[in-house]
Amino acid sequence: MTEIGSNIAQGHGVSLITPFNDTGEVDYPALERLTKILMDSKVNFIVVLGHASEVTLLDEDEQVRVMDFISEINNGTKDLVGGVASTNTRNAIRRVSAFNRRDFKSIFCGTPMPAASSNSGCIGHYRSIAQESPLPILMHHESALPGQSEWVMEMAQEKNVAGVVDESGSIELMDHWLQNRPSGFGLLSARDSMALPLFALGIDGAISTIGNAFPDAFGEMIDLLAFGAMNEARMRHHELSPLMRLLEKEGRPTAIKSVLSQLHRCSSAVRLPNTPVTETTQQLIYQAIAELPEHIASKLLNQTA
Repeated sequence: MTEIGSNIAQGHGVSLITPFNDTGEVDYPALERLTKILMDSKVNFIVVLGHASEVTLLDEDEQVRVMDFISEINNGTKDLVGGVASTNTRNAIRRVSAFNRRDFKSIFCGTPMPAASSNSGCIGHYRSIAQESPLPILMHHESALPGQSEWVMEMAQEKNVAGVVDESGSIELMDHWLQNRPSGFGLLSARDSMALPLFALGIDGAISTIGNAFPDAFGEMIDLLAFGAMNEARMRHHELSPLMRLLEKEGRPTAIKSVLSQLHRCSSAVRLPNTPVTETTQQLIYQAIAELPEHIASKLLNQTA
């Protein structure tokens, strides 16, 4: 594995959700509970306002308050990565250049909105942000369509670019990046169900959604993969795979909130245009939780006590 700099998130990270109460406001007591569970679990770093947080549905004041709140609770316990909402390049530069939080390791920069129409557009977007950022940035890659991912390796050569967080889960593409990346450029997956095969290839970390609910179970799988214990890691993967597949069925923020609601961690409330999962998916989630092995279920009882 390529040697990775100390400013790059590695191992198991969790993209922390933003819980809402019945009136649609940020539920700070639930957010505190969720954060404290992660602080006491097999999590190497926490991504605040990442891809599972519904960050684009929060206004800027809410985003600042959420980041302040988690930073205060965490108090240096876990490494933190701060997210900047998917937005146009000019606004992203403004937000990133004002990011003065010294307790964060890097800044996760979401896919621009509207999405760049070309590789050169992605390069211009992320290069402009990196040049103004006070911290190394993590880029966001979503599409694995042919000819639309060349920008990643070009940006890997840039100063102040720590790595890329990939949503596609493409084994072929990740293999290409692993063979061609420069030293110090991190490769992380945001696709829970693909963490096992991608770690087997040699990626540096996984930013999970399911870790909001099962940080130790997913973290144990990542630890086993890091030690090369593939058979044991495969068993952990199969224990969680029914839920990981369900998280992709109707959108991760809504599905993981359904899971957390059934675990009595927070409400399943989301903000439009997101909507709660269907009754069918909710029943499938309930069944998958009920069928979890004892060693995972017993840990859940301790966390909800």
